[in-house]
Formats: sequence, structure tokens, C-alpha cells
Amino acid sequence: MTLQLVPLEIPSDWTVVWNHFFEINPDDFHDESYPYEMELHEDIFYFRNEKKGLILDLGWYPSMSPEGTYTLYLVKIGDEETGPEYWDNPILKYRSRNINEITNKIHKIFDKVAND
Repeated sequence: MTLQLVPLEIPSDWTVVWNHFFEINPDDFHDESYPYEMELHEDIFYFRNEKKGLILDLGWYPSMSPEGTYTLYLVKIGDEETGPEYWDNPILKYRSRNINEITNKIHKIFDKVAND
């Protein structure tokens, strides 16, 4: 079976650096027998909006762990040498195991950024 990406309506001012946000059900992830364990890692997607100076990042934390959650970060783009402080103080950090909740939050962020 081929995994499908979660359908996202990504506005044109966002650049998709990578996207591995697949339609899977993390509620079934209880141990290493889960067939999609490898899809739940820290680097699920990374989008940049140069115009607004923002990064939208999605990962699974802790990586490949049944105790993990999707974690969505919205951060300011900063100097690559001083970048970690931006990650330590995100504009938004949102967690959920529910793929629909994460998808809805992503679309709300896109809408809010577009209207700011």
C-alpha cells in the first residue's frame, strides 16, 4: 500500500522544503509492530514563508515513540548561527496525536498568517 500525503491547502507564499505528512492513524501506534513507526519522526514537514519571515515545522516527539505526539512549531526565521533561540521561543507550539486536529491547526495558521 502506498501512503498518501495529508491533503493541505498550502498558500503560494509558503515554500515546501519537505513534506512527509502521511495519512496514517497514530492511535494504532502502541509498539514497534506498528507498520508506520518510521513515518513518525522529528522531520515530518518544513515550510518557509520568506515574505512573512516564518517557518512552520511538524514533527513527532519523541521520535518513533508510541508515547509521542505531533508537535507543530511556528517560528521566526533567524540567522542560521543564532537559530536555536527561535526554536526555544516559538510563536506557536501545538501538540496533538489527532491528525485532523493538526491539519485544522495548520490551515488556521495559514489563514492567520495571510491576514496579518
